[in-house]
Amino acid sequence: MKQGSELIDQQLKSLQTPAGPTASSSTSATQTNHESGRQESPEDGNNAELKQQYRYAINGLFTLLEDAYPLKFRRAFPTDEDLSRAKRVWYQSLREFSPRRIIQAGKKALDTTKFFPDLSEIRELCKLRYDEMGLKEPLQAYYEACYAPEQTREYRWSHIAVYLAARETGWITLRSEEQRVAFPIFERNYNIVCNRVLDGEDLEASIMKGIEDSRSKEAVRLADEQAEQSLRKEMEKQGIDPDAGRSAFEKLKQSLTSRQ
Repeated sequence: MKQGSELIDQQLKSLQTPAGPTASSSTSATQTNHESGRQESPEDGNNAELKQQYRYAINGLFTLLEDAYPLKFRRAFPTDEDLSRAKRVWYQSLREFSPRRIIQAGKKALDTTKFFPDLSEIRELCKLRYDEMGLKEPLQAYYEACYAPEQTREYRWSHIAVYLAARETGWITLRSEEQRVAFPIFERNYNIVCNRVLDGEDLEASIMKGIEDSRSKEAVRLADEQAEQSLRKEMEKQGIDPDAGRSAFEKLKQSLTSRQ
């Protein structure tokens, strides 16, 4: 057990740099999963250093599990072939997370699981949990950013991640756009920054603009359609033909909006 723990500690240190484990390639990274914080897969750019880090992480994880659960480990992987195959499967499943986080999940498993952890449990332990890092949930952080009396770094934010996510989103967007429009943008930026906190990465690195989430676009479109239908019904109640008088339609729309 001691040998495995020492190996894990050594590998955690080797994966930690002042700018984080993937900082050397952050400028070319693409955010593919805002929940996992993964910015680059081992194959991206044929990054040999990153591939090596993932090998350390997977091997370190299995070493820790073997030391902690020797009998159950041998039952789960009775032959070298079984072990090699399992490592390939776990690698494919876990590579959306940073190497550092994979190792941390292995250490956390010893404190949270009574039995030999399977792949799904390790995946759950890899995911971001805001409270564990002293961070607010995204919606709470969004409200903090929207109603903060100051928009400076020096303001007493609950965490610097709130300020950085708000800055990336844009203060005008936060103050002028409706929540259904502004919150998805803020949430994406906030999750990226929070994942950097968890992975020990450079919080100040620029955030690449993502392709707008199709689900968010659809939600906004449906909301607009529902609002349009409500306005048409209101006009019909007042004896106004919504198709005949566009100016009347817009006038009623403005009057209803001013009441909110």
